[in-house]
Amino acid sequence: PTRMDWLMLLLATPVQFGVGKRFYVSAYRGLVHGCTMGMDFLVAMGTSSAYLYSIIVFVLQLIAKDNGEYDASIMDLVPTFETGAWLITFVTLGKYLEAYARGKTAGALQTLMELQPVSATRAILPDDVLKMMKEVQSSEEMDAEEKNDNITKIFSKVHVNSLPTEEKDISEIRIGDFLLVLPGGRIPTDGVLVAREGTSKIDAAEKNDGCAYIDESAFSGEPFPVAKRPGDSLYGASVNQLSVILIQVTATGSETVLSRIVRLVDEAQGNRAPIQAQADRIASIFAPCVMMLAVVTFVCWAVFLDSSKGSLSDRYVQALMSAISVVVVACPCALGLATPTAVMVGTGVGAVNGLLIKGGAVLESAFNVKTVVVDKTGTITTGRAVVGSKIEYVSQLLKEGGDNDGWPKQLLRDLPAAVRLQDAAFWFACCAELRSEHPLGHAIINAGREIWGHDILKPVSRDRAAADQTEELTISEFQVVPGRGVECTINNIGSNTSCQVRVGSRSWVTDDVEANTLSSGDITSQSDDDVRSLRAGGQIGVYVSVKTTTMNTFHIIGVIGIVDPLKNEARSTIAALKNLGVDVWMCTGDHELTANAVARKIGIDEDNVCSSVSPEGKADLIRRLQKRRVNGKHGRLVENRVAFVGDGINDAVALARSDVGIAIGAGTEVAVEAADIVLVRS
Repeated sequence: PTRMDWLMLLLATPVQFGVGKRFYVSAYRGLVHGCTMGMDFLVAMGTSSAYLYSIIVFVLQLIAKDNGEYDASIMDLVPTFETGAWLITFVTLGKYLEAYARGKTAGALQTLMELQPVSATRAILPDDVLKMMKEVQSSEEMDAEEKNDNITKIFSKVHVNSLPTEEKDISEIRIGDFLLVLPGGRIPTDGVLVAREGTSKIDAAEKNDGCAYIDESAFSGEPFPVAKRPGDSLYGASVNQLSVILIQVTATGSETVLSRIVRLVDEAQGNRAPIQAQADRIASIFAPCVMMLAVVTFVCWAVFLDSSKGSLSDRYVQALMSAISVVVVACPCALGLATPTAVMVGTGVGAVNGLLIKGGAVLESAFNVKTVVVDKTGTITTGRAVVGSKIEYVSQLLKEGGDNDGWPKQLLRDLPAAVRLQDAAFWFACCAELRSEHPLGHAIINAGREIWGHDILKPVSRDRAAADQTEELTISEFQVVPGRGVECTINNIGSNTSCQVRVGSRSWVTDDVEANTLSSGDITSQSDDDVRSLRAGGQIGVYVSVKTTTMNTFHIIGVIGIVDPLKNEARSTIAALKNLGVDVWMCTGDHELTANAVARKIGIDEDNVCSSVSPEGKADLIRRLQKRRVNGKHGRLVENRVAFVGDGINDAVALARSDVGIAIGAGTEVAVEAADIVLVRS
């Protein structure tokens, strides 16, 4: 052997038995536990055969050299230590690329778990309150609504902010404990709302007293916070918005909604290797056949080789070399070399076009996709609330008042000069929302600042000179009633001195009085029709009303439509998919009316729209669509490959369950990591 042969032996041995150890272990376990010969068995046998062949040649040449016998047939043989090393290197590279893509799933699960707080603030309730709570909750005579009403009465005299508290690790929290959650904080675990205490002035007679805003967009996909009343369920890891709340724990650990989502993502990823499973099934048949062919080759060369061409030992050596060659050739080196190369080229081309593609199997699955399911919020729409429509009734009120110097004329006469008649209702709404923290309020304020500048109380107009105000306008008595709306008083507004403004639901802005006394032909009925029309168009209708010192009740002066606008490419993308023969669905946690309105705008059939769907429901829809059979090439029925496009935590399960998960790059980290393809430029 030459010095190069010795060097190759020293370099190839650690690769063969060090790097290749995982193939030997996997092959051994497959034989012992399942009596199967999979792809790892072929790799182990092929590379071992190449290494064994090289060792035999190396030893024979060494013996011949020591004995001084220079048999040309032996000395011409070349050890191929590098063959096994290269095969193991390429196959290991392919395994690494696959493991890297799958490792992103582990990162997604870790990110999901990190959403849950590691500690919680446990509230210590007085003994008399605990006793009354137990009596109410254990009562069999009360229904759920009566229990909630009694619990609300119990906590009506309890100052939530004044309760003694203690910090506890989340593992120490038990079902039935009471937890205090501050504004902006994540809810530690699943529970029910017991009480809230904010800074707003709330009438004790209000039916909605005690409700709070909770951001559940991670679970439902709903872009706006949800109003929760005492007795309503809360999800762990959702975000408390405006006020201090007290919750009672109903589930901990693996029983929470977040833990169930984590399990579903894990199970979905674990069941997502049909191609690999098929390859292993083929290998389990192919490997025994290769071994049988190697044996047959050895027998044929040993028995039927012409004896005149060499001695019996030469015939056996030749037979062994031929058998080893069969095993080496059968090693899946083509997969080990071609697959990583194809993956790197394909993902490189995708990266140039703004696509992050995680693995070669994704490319194969994407080619066969027949159905695409899209999320709505953040995928089809921008996920940011903006003002879509402004409807005012001030002009109509002036016409109905005629020449009389009634409250509409007095009110409009006192408006700042920069506020036009058609924008009067919207300006009042902006004033009321100045101190609001609700996303709908932010949308109104942002739109108002585009018209009148940063300071709403000192409006300016580009094409209309602003008159000097004799006195500076101020806002006072601001209050928020979660689930209903906001109210404020505008001071120093002309001869009226002050004016009260309400923005929110119909019952709130009419004070529940006007609604019962007005006929069907008045402004209130017209505003109801306008709100229904806005709702049918996918917008949220918000009423605006005012009351001056000369008025006994609030009067509606306008309606504002808030919308989550469509992305610019939404319509063209859906049209392009349909032109390719792809069946397009929309699945969202949003309301049915909103979902159908968006679907009509972008061209998705209403029969293909699923609304108010939970994260588990989205995964179930994917599973049901995958069971369908669709027309493939030449009219044959084939499996329905389903792709899902989403951006939120609530989409993680569906992204993992689908054949191809596509995440919006601007979406949550969990969605990006759980997906197969990421739209980087979105």
